[in-house]
Amino acid sequence: MIYLVTDTTAGLTRQEARALHAVMVPMTYARQGRAFIAEGYAEDFHPPRANAGVDLSQYTTAQASAAAFAGVFEQIVSGGHQALCLTISGRLSGTYLNACQAAREVGQGQVVVVDSRTTGAALYLLLRRARLLLDEGMGLHEAAEQVQDISGHTHTLFSVEDMGPLRRSGRLGVVRLSVSSLLNVRPVLRVQDGGVVTHALARGRQQQLRELAAALQGPPRQVAVQHAAAPEDAQMLAQRLTAMGHEVSVRGIGLVLSIHLGLPCLGIGWLEA
Repeated sequence: MIYLVTDTTAGLTRQEARALHAVMVPMTYARQGRAFIAEGYAEDFHPPRANAGVDLSQYTTAQASAAAFAGVFEQIVSGGHQALCLTISGRLSGTYLNACQAAREVGQGQVVVVDSRTTGAALYLLLRRARLLLDEGMGLHEAAEQVQDISGHTHTLFSVEDMGPLRRSGRLGVVRLSVSSLLNVRPVLRVQDGGVVTHALARGRQQQLRELAAALQGPPRQVAVQHAAAPEDAQMLAQRLTAMGHEVSVRGIGLVLSIHLGLPCLGIGWLEA
């Protein structure tokens, strides 16, 4: 068996993890310097309402550790199996490097780590593609090469109302930092080459939805709408994309990503290839 291994920014449910034969290594978070808590499955996180007064700036996060990856890899390899590991973009987190370190230490050549160059819904879709390749009989190293190529054709766009959390996270690339939510301007950002850059500016909710939907040109695709504390906007965007002929699912954004993105957040992810 070739297992998939990923981190919790992929946002898998328990059912999805079982179907994909996937193991999630947890990111962790802490509030006001208290002990770090492991992030869990998607259904374990229920984001507060955007206007609930929750201050996510009080939270800090930590990448999935090399020790945690090593424990998972060792268990898989000792059972006579192999592992294909897909992590959050290496430009957004040290998780990829930690997974590589663990693979070198305990992988025994039976573990391959791929930088997904994305996160969230697009990482989930990439895991689905990887499982399809493996189920079709592709070997570990050939599948890893295919997934590495496909990772360069992942797309993630998202929009936030407050740039503060992203500024504090230090994950911004070429982004216009002068955007102000006081002017009802909502930046639409994208993950490009594994980093976050500006895509467009939207004035108001309807233009925000239009900008996100307009990014999906070409033939119908499998698209994942993702959100944190924006269920109504997510449903409206999903309906718009479905009307365009795309196959759409709606997914939540977990706590660790929410801490860096702020609430509310709305986005989409898809694979080009």
